[in-house]
Amino acid sequence: MTIRLLGTGRCMPPTVLKNSEFVKTLDTSDEWIVKRTGIRERRIAKNETLLDIALGAARKAIENAPKRNGEDFPVDAVIATSATQEYHFPPLACQIGTALGLDGPFCMDVGATCSGFIYGLDAAAHYLNAGSAERVLVVSAEKLSALTDYTDRATCILFGDGAAAAVVSKGDKPYTSHLGCAPDTENCLYARAGEKLVMKGSGVYKFAVTVAPKAVEAVMKKASLTPGDIDWFILHQANIRIIESVIDRLQLDPAKVPITLDHYANPSSATIPLTLDLMREDGRLKPGQRILMLGFGAGLTYGASIMEV
Repeated sequence: MTIRLLGTGRCMPPTVLKNSEFVKTLDTSDEWIVKRTGIRERRIAKNETLLDIALGAARKAIENAPKRNGEDFPVDAVIATSATQEYHFPPLACQIGTALGLDGPFCMDVGATCSGFIYGLDAAAHYLNAGSAERVLVVSAEKLSALTDYTDRATCILFGDGAAAAVVSKGDKPYTSHLGCAPDTENCLYARAGEKLVMKGSGVYKFAVTVAPKAVEAVMKKASLTPGDIDWFILHQANIRIIESVIDRLQLDPAKVPITLDHYANPSSATIPLTLDLMREDGRLKPGQRILMLGFGAGLTYGASIMEV
């Protein structure tokens, strides 16, 4: 299969919640949070709905994609990912399509928590290569503040809100993926309807540091590539200790692993497209580069993919 990245966009709520705010209500410190997580601040949606930020990211991704006769080239499919849906139905993708004024493209949601963007991108690749679509908009939007227990010191420091999106088409460069799900026998990360999220940090950490390197190795093996063939390793921004563990176990060059959690924490499925858009904007992401993206999260889902920009 092949896939081509045409445009990216992001929409982050303007409200910044710094570590210093937690010191006022919890037995913690900025130093403790940074040491354990690498996070210094995160964005929180105050008056913005999930659709507001999803739509903002979608519009920017479409604006940044190549034009046709000077106008935005229409997308013919919308795939949305979110672990923090505000509606049981309609799907977030349908809400986005309606708000964009689209009439005809098929719209659907993909639920894979923090692996959502990887799963959504993979679904897009299959539709594109099957000829079912020409341009797909993949939107990952999260409002984790709605599920976060801000009295729980262990979890409230980790999560943030935000949305990021990508427009993709069929390309001329190879695309490779490896998706999977490990059984969550400890029920270590979940959120029941109407309740706050619950996380057993040790279980999540054990899963992540075990599965993440294996997923990276599996997708590279499928693509017949080595770490030296990859320009960027764009990892889910869950926790700096997990990222450092993956770097250490695979002996990766840390300079090839961008970090965004210091300012945006962990907005679940939005972390990977957010990183992509930040890198596109500052010039680090260049045409012809080969990127490996890795997601992992509740379920316990995981997925890795390799594509050329």
